[in-house]
Amino acid sequence: MTVTALAGIAVWPDDWIHFAGITDLILAFIGVVLGVLLLIWWSQQTSRWYAIFASTLLISMLLNVAAFYLFVVPPHSAGCVDLCFGRIGYPLPFATMAPSGTVQIYMIDFVLNLLLLWLMWFSSTVVWRLLSEAVELRERGCRFRLLFFLAFFLLPWGLLPRYFRPPAAYVTGEELRLSVNARRAAETTYRVTGLWVHRLALEDIRYIPLGAPDVFGGIDQPQAQVCLRGYTYFYLPWRRYRVMLDRTGVTALDIQELPLTGSCWQP
Repeated sequence: MTVTALAGIAVWPDDWIHFAGITDLILAFIGVVLGVLLLIWWSQQTSRWYAIFASTLLISMLLNVAAFYLFVVPPHSAGCVDLCFGRIGYPLPFATMAPSGTVQIYMIDFVLNLLLLWLMWFSSTVVWRLLSEAVELRERGCRFRLLFFLAFFLLPWGLLPRYFRPPAAYVTGEELRLSVNARRAAETTYRVTGLWVHRLALEDIRYIPLGAPDVFGGIDQPQAQVCLRGYTYFYLPWRRYRVMLDRTGVTALDIQELPLTGSCWQP
């Protein structure tokens, strides 16, 4: 699903909430209280606290919109009896994608994700302020300031995919085993992850029936293909990887690198 296609078929449904429950709403209230306390702290530190508030809110809004295009779990059959709806958004999902391609955005879920992103950015400004005062950043030279910015701001945000898992299809049991084996093979055998790709997330699993010889009764033996999405720095999606497993689901036989557009199962 391309960016243009997503934007062209997105609608606002009558229901305002889909993913969030009462626990999420309670946590959101606690988050608002925490945000107010951080805002009071900044107002005591500088007279330009409103600029910090506005800039972090603007960045969060831009990231929330970007999450609509970057964090997409397409409709999948893994973990479902029939084809499941996909979901969009991160850290919290706020939209669903039907197998037909129609996307529905839920207002309250959208706002909750915005609130979480803003709290992350606003809290990071407090940490940044405390660290800069600890090393007396204002008294340092330009080279030290640049290295400080790279080490304590840019690099931690860029390496977040290494520590927090991006959205993926939810599976259990046998499908969880297949996804783990495929991911490990991609990481260790084929060395997909490393300096550039930091995390792989499951998109879907497909089974290919293979006819067994008559000596075994002619029973079809399914063979699993696992579709993984690779994320690079700052959670930017990079490529898809289709891993072919053997009939036992243990050993990877082949891996193919695919673009993000279209379906993972296209020939």
